[in-house]
Parts: sequence; structure tokens; C-alpha cells
Amino acid sequence: MKYFVLFTLILIVSVVESFGQCNNGTGSVIYTKQAPYNCHQYVKAALIGGYVDLSTGDPISNEAQYESLYTPYTIANDQNFIQVCSKSDANAVVPVGQGADHSAIIRNDGIFASTPNGQGSDYIYTHQNPRTFTTACNQEWYAAIPDIKISGPSAVNQGSNITLTLTNNGQTFPSFLQLHKDRWTFNSSDFDFQNSSSTSVTLTAKNVTGSSEIEYTLLTGCNGSGLKRTKTVNILPNCTGTLNGGPLYTFNTVPGGLNQVEMYLNSWTWVKTSGSPSWSTSNGGKNMSFTISSGCATFNAYNASCNLNLTFCRASSSSSYKVMDAKTSEVLLEGTIDDHEATNKRLAELPAGEYIITVDGHRTRYAKSKKE
Repeated sequence: MKYFVLFTLILIVSVVESFGQCNNGTGSVIYTKQAPYNCHQYVKAALIGGYVDLSTGDPISNEAQYESLYTPYTIANDQNFIQVCSKSDANAVVPVGQGADHSAIIRNDGIFASTPNGQGSDYIYTHQNPRTFTTACNQEWYAAIPDIKISGPSAVNQGSNITLTLTNNGQTFPSFLQLHKDRWTFNSSDFDFQNSSSTSVTLTAKNVTGSSEIEYTLLTGCNGSGLKRTKTVNILPNCTGTLNGGPLYTFNTVPGGLNQVEMYLNSWTWVKTSGSPSWSTSNGGKNMSFTISSGCATFNAYNASCNLNLTFCRASSSSSYKVMDAKTSEVLLEGTIDDHEATNKRLAELPAGEYIITVDGHRTRYAKSKKE
């Protein structure tokens, strides 16, 4: 009796193990050229690079580079793929369970195509069941989303707003994504929240410096805690200020009378480096007042985080100005200063370089860096 029970148990275990393997029939070979890349590299080449014909499964370009372009690891852990809930939303499949490590594309006709499970194989095949050539008993569906990212500035000044947007390379977002305004997360020690939508967020940088990460969580209803999209933003010292209540530029034309500069940060040191203005500072250098009877004046303003060279040229509404490239002597801008703020904006829009600016016959040299 004991032997019979033991035999029965062995038989049951064997049957269970047999069913547990979930082996499926082989598919059809469709491409016999040597393919040293593995299944995951093939899927990534197809759906990220566009190097595979999705109608046939045949490689169409860059095949020799699949192995160097793409990692040989499963797409289930790749940031360019997201798990979805059905085959209709997917363009790739991953068999799971029983130690399977495989992936395949879903051709346009719904048939699965891949290299055999393992690297160094020399053909590509199609099959009806995604678990073919594995011992898997289940599968997960995946969609490629390589173009979905957070777009926007990579730097913001202290106290300034920054708006970031979730984008998809100009395309509409796939319907399987559960987009929501609450998907945005950020470090509240670095930013104050202003507003958000399902695809954008506006924040105000606090008076800190350094890099900070802003994230958006992509959810489909089948991908657990979600897939993160991250944007690193550098919070920079705010070296800006205002001139007479308007923008302060590196080069500025100013009217007669008293002019007021107010910097965003405190604790500035001001040094006059050229010209004969009447000037004074207050509030620890945060404010600087000056008058210029004629010509131009240049100041060096600095603190622990900033070092600026600011030029101010006296001009009236009838003053003329000319901007020349210092190296080629080409005249880039010229005209009459009808509006100081508009003129200053035009000068600020000049590309980085060295210039000679003449205002009512007074010449001054102006070097503009790429950082301005």
C-alpha cells in the first residue's frame, strides 16, 4: 500500500510538473540571416529604433548594430516600455513565470515575432502563442513609449517660475495612460507649487541653489506603482535685478535724472570701473542709485554667488545709437532711442560676442557671454 501511494504521488507530481512547464509548439522561421543579437535587443531595435518591418518582422536597417545600440536585458525593466492591460494596447509581449526570459514584438497582423530565447541564434521566427520557446505559463503586454518625457528649462533662477510639460514628440498621448494633474511630484524644500494640469506643472524656485528632480508618474492600471519620468532642474543664484522698475540688462540705455537699480539678492558690493556718474548704494548693496550727465558708466557688482559687469549709457529720446561687431566692424544695429526699454531689449537679444556700442558719439566696448 505504501508503494502504491508513493507511486501515485510521483505520478501526480510528474503530471503537475509537465503541465507547469507550459511548453508550446515551435513557430515558423521567417528570417535566416545570422542574428547575433538576442530577443530583447531585437524588440528594442524594432520599437525604439524603427529598424524592423512591423508587417513582416524582418530587419530593414542597422542590423549589425542592434547588439551595440541596445542592452540585452528584458524590456520589462526598460524605461522605454510600459506595461499595459491588453494586447490591443501593446506592441510587445513578455512571457512570465517558470523562469522565462524572453520578449517579442507584435506584428501589425497580431502575430508574434522574435529571435529564439537566447543570444547567438541565427534566425527570426513567428508564432501564434507568445510563450513559445519558453517554459512560461503567462504573459505581460508592453507598449514602447520612448518619446514620452518631461520637457522644459533645465535651470531656473531663485524666486522665478518654471513650467514643465509632459510631451510625446508632438504626438497625442496613448489612450491607455491614466494622465492626471496629481502625477507630478517635487521636493517642497526646493519649490513652491503654483498650478498643474494632467500634462504640465508650474513651480516657483525657493531661495536655495543646486539640482532638484521633478517627476511624473505614468500609470496604465496594470503597471503597479508606475513608471517615472524625471527632469533634473538646476536652481541658480538669482543674479538679476530691475532698472527703473523694468528689466536690468548687461548693457542699458538710461534717461537723464535719477536711475534706480534693485537687485533680487541682498549683500552686493558695487565698484565703479569707468565713467563719471553720481551714485550711491543702500540696503547692503541691494539698491544702487545713479545719475549720468553724459556718456557711459560701468560697474562691477558682485556677491558670494554672482559677478556682474553692468554698463549704463545716458541717452534721450532723440539720441542715436549704433552697434558694431568688434571683430568685423559690421554694423548690426542702429537707430534712434525712442523707447529706452525697447532699445535695451534689442541690445539684450544680441548673440554672444564682442561689440562696440556708440550712443550719441560716446563709444563703449561690450562683451556678451553665452550665459546672459
